[in-house]
Amino acid sequence: MRPWIPKIGLLVTVSLISACLPLSTPMQETAPEPQPTSAQKYHPLETRVGIEEIDNVLSAVASGDVQLLRSLVNFTIAKCTRLDGLGSPPKCREGEAEGAPGEVLPFLGSEGSFIRKDEIENWQGIEVSGVYAIYRVSADVQSEEYYPAGEIALIFVAPENRPAVSLRLNEGGIVRVDHIFDTTPQSLEAILQREASELILAPFSR
Repeated sequence: MRPWIPKIGLLVTVSLISACLPLSTPMQETAPEPQPTSAQKYHPLETRVGIEEIDNVLSAVASGDVQLLRSLVNFTIAKCTRLDGLGSPPKCREGEAEGAPGEVLPFLGSEGSFIRKDEIENWQGIEVSGVYAIYRVSADVQSEEYYPAGEIALIFVAPENRPAVSLRLNEGGIVRVDHIFDTTPQSLEAILQREASELILAPFSR
């Protein structure tokens, strides 16, 4: 039996050493970095540019205070009509004479429409998630009599599958609301190329 003693001692020694060794830790997979969401591609609604009339609108939109946003509207005086057609003035109400003046806020999208001043409480404001760009409107941009182009435009992006919104301002406030259905980067950039004389807030993509 004596020749087996060293082997048993060696086996016990190896077992003890193995027991003292730390357990190997499994390899940890590196989590993929989160991709930016659509909202992170644009300026947050809390953005301010240091121009009072613009910052007032940004504050109203960011706060979700629809009443405050309504108070910033600068209504257009328009004479009503019974005629149809894009770019025409608002329709006369029942009993209203052709050409009777009224105060309206124009909306432009696939077609034009108006909200009268005494109906502005029906306007629920805009549902947006970020700011794409803010720019001064070029004097070369065509401005219809009843659809003023404004002096400044703020383009907001909306939650997915909703149109973008452009609020057009002059010194008196919001003069027009546009709904932009093609919200691809190329389409939004084309608006800037076509209309902007100066970028007040450039898009992140630039």
